[in-house]
Amino acid sequence: MKTSIKTFAFALAFIASTFAANAEDKETKASKFGTGIYPTKNGKINVLVNKADAASSTILLLRNENGDVVYRETVSKDNQKFGRSLNMDQMEAGQYKLDVISGSEIQSKSFQVSEQKTERVLTVK
Repeated sequence: MKTSIKTFAFALAFIASTFAANAEDKETKASKFGTGIYPTKNGKINVLVNKADAASSTILLLRNENGDVVYRETVSKDNQKFGRSLNMDQMEAGQYKLDVISGSEIQSKSFQVSEQKTERVLTVK
């Protein structure tokens, strides 16, 4: 009986230490900022950023499918919560990538801009 209690206690201690180690790993890998990037019905991309600290500035980079930067903005490090609305009406159709960079961390979102085909209507009088 004493052996099974010791075995059970040892197993419990081992499991607890494993969970503690995994929790520490997750805390060190946690993101230092959160983003919300989504399209609107009227052809804009809304970007919302919430940083955990004010240690570094934030850079918004919008690139086309060739990798050319078509929009760049640097937001001061004191601005921890902010939002931007990027108007995509004048952009050419194609693939785009938006990078939100804060410190050494990058969060990216890709999206496609396409032309809306209009329907032709023929009437006979």
